[in-house]
Amino acid sequence: MPAEKSPPQVIFLPLGTPEPGVSLQRWLYEALRGAILGGRLPAGSKLPSTRALAEHYKLARGTAQAAYQQLLSEGYLEAQTGSGTRVCAVLPDATLNAGYVRRKIVAPQEAPRTPPASPWVERLEAITPIFARHSVMPGLRPFFPHRGDIQAFPVDLWRKLHIQQLRASRLSILLDSDPGGLPALREAIAGYLAIARGVQVPAERILILSSVQQGLDLCLRLLAPGNAQVWMEDPGYPGARQLIDVSGVTRVDVPVDAYGLQVEEGVRLAPDARLAYVTPSRQAPLGSELSPARRLALLQWAAQHGSYIFEDDYDSEYRFIAKPIPALRSMPAAEQSVILAGTFSKLLFPSIRLAYLVLPAHLLESFTRAAALMSRHANSLSQAVLADFIHEGHFDRHVRRMRKIYAARAEAFAESAQRHWQGLIDVPEIRAGLDITCNLQVNDEQAAFARLQAAGIDSMPLARYCVLPREAGLVLGFAPYAERAIDDAVRAVARALKR
Repeated sequence: MPAEKSPPQVIFLPLGTPEPGVSLQRWLYEALRGAILGGRLPAGSKLPSTRALAEHYKLARGTAQAAYQQLLSEGYLEAQTGSGTRVCAVLPDATLNAGYVRRKIVAPQEAPRTPPASPWVERLEAITPIFARHSVMPGLRPFFPHRGDIQAFPVDLWRKLHIQQLRASRLSILLDSDPGGLPALREAIAGYLAIARGVQVPAERILILSSVQQGLDLCLRLLAPGNAQVWMEDPGYPGARQLIDVSGVTRVDVPVDAYGLQVEEGVRLAPDARLAYVTPSRQAPLGSELSPARRLALLQWAAQHGSYIFEDDYDSEYRFIAKPIPALRSMPAAEQSVILAGTFSKLLFPSIRLAYLVLPAHLLESFTRAAALMSRHANSLSQAVLADFIHEGHFDRHVRRMRKIYAARAEAFAESAQRHWQGLIDVPEIRAGLDITCNLQVNDEQAAFARLQAAGIDSMPLARYCVLPREAGLVLGFAPYAERAIDDAVRAVARALKR
């Protein structure tokens, strides 16, 4: 019986030359990705080291490392200790893209593609949604951020509330409903916001959507026409940055420090911006709060220029050292300019796909019409169940219970890191949230990230949240893991980084 063929050990491939205006990092990434999807780099193929590849193609090593890192994080490559970097056996988008790439290679005589009718298509092709792969991964590998503990959710209670809604006398809930959201849920959210976030708002000013991303998309479409300027936090939530880029507006990256968004710098860079995306209650990903002085400065800027502020109420409920601070929208001067966005995906479970916007009165009609046109309405059955869940007090009890659980896990994470990560990773005080941005004390962020992946540890490099360079860091999540699992994973991180 003939011996089974081993995967080819690819050294170098002809990758062509960069197109004018394309960065070397983007060229290298796209060339390697195309070779993988086109079959020129089959599953298991070993790639050269970043040093050897950089020397061969006359690139900076950092360019090669950045291209490898993006392919690693998107699931095209895998790094294993002792065996180098190889092409993954299962590709994240093989069924979608491989056919196109292979046709392009096998049939070069075919007519060139017709340019897309909309620039949206080209802008979409230029990005890969940053959390798409990790959000559908089976299991929970520590320490990937932005995830709660679905095991602690009261599933039996939720099932009971579903059954109550599906009684024969209530089947009208299965029909189409108000595009603005079920009145019962809007009233429940209004009551919750008054108590937990300090926001006094009539229920009819709340618009129910499927996600905060959908709310930001509506704001970009309706409030930032053409190439209007939009402030974006730097570092900031990558999903928001990618949506801003795809929308076609001009993104203005405004730096963030320990006191939140540097409003004065935003005014200097783009005083006439139409919209500002901010996470004032817990900055994503640094965890800082927007200081009172900067809150006032931000509201004054919006009032003076007729601009709007999109307040993403990111992780505000899970605050461990004191009560949650009030939302920016709670301030008297915020009523006309601040659009508050919140989601239940992290408070309950991701697939609930229910979120909300609190809108100024003069925007309510246009936003409701746009939402109705684009998506008709959010899931009515889930809205009805959630309304009961809130009205009957289950939501408040669940949040309070999870706040205690996450606080205990944050403490366990910090204590274990203090014991095992000396000289490797510096963990700041964990004040709130599901994750923490840590300072990486080893020299090479990309290499450290690759070693952690090979050791079964998921994380997000801080560079993925940044436009301007910052000190090396990792965003690590602790919320879904029991204390013993946290300690085991912390030890695994230490072993991987000490190699």
